[in-house]
Amino acid sequence: MSGSRPPSNPAQPAQVDDATLVQRGTNVMTANVGKEIVMMDVLNGRYLGVNDIGGDIWRRLETPRRFGELIDGLAADYQGDRAVIAADVRKLLQEMAVYDVVKLG
Repeated sequence: MSGSRPPSNPAQPAQVDDATLVQRGTNVMTANVGKEIVMMDVLNGRYLGVNDIGGDIWRRLETPRRFGELIDGLAADYQGDRAVIAADVRKLLQEMAVYDVVKLG
């Protein structure tokens, strides 16, 4: 993942559990660049690029969903260990929240 410089005083990463609602930020523009998706918070001018799996997660968030539901779908489709997937996706979503491209609540 790549991105512009994060905020100078980023908040503590949000706690994310299976009940956390995950939704796209409201002021985000996206562009496909090869296999990546580049997302930009237009209010703050911060951008973030994600790989094909990050892009898959982004597409799944077209409709807001609970973290547990997102992880269950990814674990089924990628046939991976749910705990490992949850840890990786949690970290990605927390970083995406710093760039204001997703909201966690």
